[in-house]
Amino acid sequence: STVRARAPLRPAPPPSPTPRRSSPQGTRVLGHLFTANERARDDGRRAPDDGLDYRCFYNDAVNQEVNLKEDYRRWKGARGEFSFCEHPFILEPASKSRVLMYDATAQMTHEFEGAILRSLFVGATSPYLVVKVRRTQLISDTLLQMSLRKDDLKKPLKVQFVGEEGIDEGGVQKEFFQLIMSQIFDVSYGMFEYDEDARVFWFNRSSLENEREFELIGVLLGVAIYNGVILDMRFPHVLYKKLMRQPLGLRDLKRAFPAIGRSLQALLDFDGDGASVESTFGLCMQVCYVEFGETKTRDLVPGGGEVPVTERNREQYVELYTRYLLEDAVARQFDAFLRGFHAVCGGDCLQLFRWEELELLICGSPFLDFGALERVAQYDDGYSREHPTIALLWEVIHELPLELQKKFLFFATGSDRVPIKGLGNLNFVISRNGADQERLPSAHTCFQHLLLPEYTTKERLRKQLLKAMQETEGFQLV
Repeated sequence: STVRARAPLRPAPPPSPTPRRSSPQGTRVLGHLFTANERARDDGRRAPDDGLDYRCFYNDAVNQEVNLKEDYRRWKGARGEFSFCEHPFILEPASKSRVLMYDATAQMTHEFEGAILRSLFVGATSPYLVVKVRRTQLISDTLLQMSLRKDDLKKPLKVQFVGEEGIDEGGVQKEFFQLIMSQIFDVSYGMFEYDEDARVFWFNRSSLENEREFELIGVLLGVAIYNGVILDMRFPHVLYKKLMRQPLGLRDLKRAFPAIGRSLQALLDFDGDGASVESTFGLCMQVCYVEFGETKTRDLVPGGGEVPVTERNREQYVELYTRYLLEDAVARQFDAFLRGFHAVCGGDCLQLFRWEELELLICGSPFLDFGALERVAQYDDGYSREHPTIALLWEVIHELPLELQKKFLFFATGSDRVPIKGLGNLNFVISRNGADQERLPSAHTCFQHLLLPEYTTKERLRKQLLKAMQETEGFQLV
């Protein structure tokens, strides 16, 4: 073998003040790798975890150092400049969320300025999407006002509860979304069904509600995104794939509704040991379901009641059954929902997201890291990180069970959902609110500002905090 002489060592270049960013050429090459990886992962013959996870392609340098506002400007410009937004696989969900907010701000500013301009020539026009609702008629009031103001959906939202004096700086709209989503997903309302096995809601195929109600939910979802409100929407992942127009299959059904998925997989895996599929399962090319207490059927193929499921056509049966459950059975409800969603969120920015990232954008992170919140919390009016009452507060919060931690988050911020960037990115302030041991904690949810009296014992702090957390609804002046 030949041994080559090593070149003389040269002095190392001075360290760069910022991480090296991806070049346009490097990003495009990485894009080819990403596309090949996605094709491998989507191959139905492979295990779903084959290949690299899509998050491996996130680029820390780009996400941390690139001016995304300027990158968004280049992306929307007409000069054909390179933009990382053209290669969204390297952007983290938090970065994509910021781009979406830039786009929302641009659209809202356009609507805002247009409303002011129109008011000069036509008459008074609100630069906001103002929604006035009664708590007792929340859904009907919202439906009526959203229907009448379809041209204003991209304006900044302002919510007012009739008969209450709260000024909406963010907290009122958070409560509005909490309340209306709670009512919409109430099973007794009839729009959605609850799957006990998967613990998710899905469209009720037998719902008597007309399409306007489902379109309203789509509109609300879009308005929440454009106003930065996290929602508690317990949908299976297939909803987000459908919103992004992704194909669905048995793998999705098994993940969304495990019991049904296992039954269909058992049919595919059956080897018989001498027995036939037809004699063992006794199925035909039909779907059976119960509607208002009556069993009904639907043919999957023409004359499906007369076509038995056999070894030869069982794959077709599973494919058609899956398509029926995830698409055909709820087409009327979902199409209206999709129409409402795209009336607000349709556009290029939505295409930056994968369906997994869209779920994070809408529902927030599932992880409650109160240690991160404690590290970033700020203090005012005599409190500090070392103050005894503050130490007691964090002890109590860390000891609470998950459900009560969510209640505290809702009490202090107006939402029990975690922003896409996590609790460590909240601008959370705790202020001293006197030394009265009988006074309850309170909060300015619009500003994520907790007002905490100076309690001297852990027991007193816990008792008063838990009591306050039970009284979080309403904005009446005392």
